[in-house]
Formats: sequence, C-alpha cells, structure tokens
Amino acid sequence: MKRFFMLVTALLALSALSCSNKIEPGTEKPARPVIRGVQLQTVKISPVMDFYETTGTVKAKNTAYVASKIMGEVERIYVKEGDTVKAGDLLLRIKSPDIAAKVAQARQALEEARRALTMAEERKVLMEKTFRRYENLHKEKAITEQEFDEIKTKRDIAELEFERAENAVKRAAAALKEAQAFSGYALIAAPINGVVAKKLIDTGSMATPGTPLFIIEEPRYRVEVAVDESLEGVVKKGMTIPVEIKNMGLSTEGRVSEIVQQVDPVTRTFIVKIDIAVKRTLKGGLFARVKVPLGEKKRLLVPEDAIIRKGEVRAVYVVDDKGVVKMRLVRTGKEVDGSVEILSGLSEGETIVVKGLGNVIDGGVIEG
Repeated sequence: MKRFFMLVTALLALSALSCSNKIEPGTEKPARPVIRGVQLQTVKISPVMDFYETTGTVKAKNTAYVASKIMGEVERIYVKEGDTVKAGDLLLRIKSPDIAAKVAQARQALEEARRALTMAEERKVLMEKTFRRYENLHKEKAITEQEFDEIKTKRDIAELEFERAENAVKRAAAALKEAQAFSGYALIAAPINGVVAKKLIDTGSMATPGTPLFIIEEPRYRVEVAVDESLEGVVKKGMTIPVEIKNMGLSTEGRVSEIVQQVDPVTRTFIVKIDIAVKRTLKGGLFARVKVPLGEKKRLLVPEDAIIRKGEVRAVYVVDDKGVVKMRLVRTGKEVDGSVEILSGLSEGETIVVKGLGNVIDGGVIEG
C-alpha cells in the first residue's frame, strides 16, 4: 500500500509539472498529438455471476489403512504405489518361521489327540460290553456285589476318559485353527478395491502389529473446504459447485454431499464436502480451488487489455467528449472472463481506450 501511494504521488507530481509550463502571451498553444490505431469502448455496468472463492483438499471417500496383525520381517512386496488392486489381492508376505513351527506342532498335537480318542473309545466300548455281561451275572448271583461295583467303576472311568479325549481333540483342533490363522496373517491382502496411494514399508523391514503398511484409496473422491460462516444457508446440499485441481489440470463440477453444521470457533468457518466424479485417478491431499455461486450482481467491467499496469498501480486511458485522452488511476477488483471489475476511478458511460494502448500519448487527441 505504501508503494501504491508513492507511485500515485509521483504520477500526480509529473502531472502538476506538465501543467506548470506556462504559455507566454502571443505564443500559440501547441497542437495536441494525434492518436491513431486505437479502439474505444463505453464503460457500462453488466450483470455477472458472483462467487465466493476458497480452497480445500481432495480426499478419497473411502480410505483403508492396511496393517499387520503379527510381527515379522517383510519377505516380499507384490505392489507399488499407484497400482490398482481388488479386495483379496496379495500385497505383502511376512517371513514367519516361528508360526510355521507352531502350525506343525499344533497339527502333531491334534493327531496325537485323535489317536488317544480312538483308544479311549475302544476302551469305553469294551468296558460297556464287560459291564453288561457282569450285570447279567450279578442278576444271577454268580458274582459278588464287590466284583460288580468294581466293573461298574471301571466302566464309568472309561466313559470319563473318553469325554476327556473328546475335549482334548476339540482343544487341539482349535489350537491348530488358531495357528493356521496366524499363518494366514503372514499374507497381507487388500481389504477393498482401490489404488495403492502409499507404500509405507520396504522388503527386509520389520512389520509390527497395528502399524500401517499401505494406504489404499477407493477411486471415488470428494473435496473438503472450509467456508465462511456468513454463507451458512447459502451453501445447500445437492448444490453444484465448480472445482479446479490445478496440479492435475482438471476443472470440473462437484455436488455438495455433506455440510458439517458445527462452526470452528477460531476460524469462524464450517466444513463442506463436495463429491466430484472424475474418470482419472487422483491422490488424496491434492490442492483444490472451489467457487461457491452467490448469484448475479451488477459490476462495472472493462476489458482486461484496457488496464495499464505499472507495478501495483492500475490505470486506464479515458477519452473526454473532445477526444482528448488522459490516463486515470483506478482501483480494480476481481477478474471475470477476460474483464476486470473497476471498484473506483471510473463511471458508467465514460469512454476508454481498449485496444492499441501502445499508440496512446497521454494528453493526445483521438483522430477524427
């Protein structure tokens, strides 16, 4: 701003200096330079669409953080960043010799438990037959009460041993299943269809439980922006909003899918989520610019080519009713489709030079 006022002061001083040159009595006033090869235009107020511009971040609508459930050295990685994967595709294998040993031990324990169950079942069947025979002998008073009680006890013990053997088989089977599950944890697969956005580990590194190894993004995106609280009620769900992702050379339209009602007490803004439909793969975290339409407003516009730029100073050449051209300082606003908004310094109905500015001499007169 300080530079602006210094430049303005310099221009005014030059103007005053040029006006101070007096014409002596009897001396003819010099003719004004004639200006040719320019195009003029009358300044007018035009209705234009007004926008609230803000910036935001591209985010995937669904992001999966893939982590290991076991600790181990990464033996092999099957994907790289940018690869497209489907749910179930193998991403990584962890070296797990201890787990393999545990699976073998659990399998052996199950086999032993099954053999013990077979033996217990055979003994149970044998003792049941023996008990039935002794029961008949007992009825015929061919054996003593003590002998009958002893065989009955042996029958009961055989049944208990069979139940224990059955339970042992169940426990061994569960242990094998658990060991096999841990063995499966050594193979890391994609949980969703998407794109490998980030690979966070290398072959030979140590994977630890809960630490992300990959970030997979579903290729459906939205832009999240912070909007000033003054626009609450202006931005509505389903509203169409222009979106520009400059780094990708992408301009598209999005649709408001969600409005977070809570206002940030520090920034005095609220979050708006805008779904965008694109046929190309994006990346979460990209910078995006959005323009929230606010409706039509009347603005004083001039062609962009009519603006004289000298540092931070902006000016135009104004033509009076006698065709005399004078440079005039103006304050500019937004640029709108090749035109520039004039905030002050010009009025509707005035005439300005819009083409051929290089042919203009300040104080000259338009030919014709």
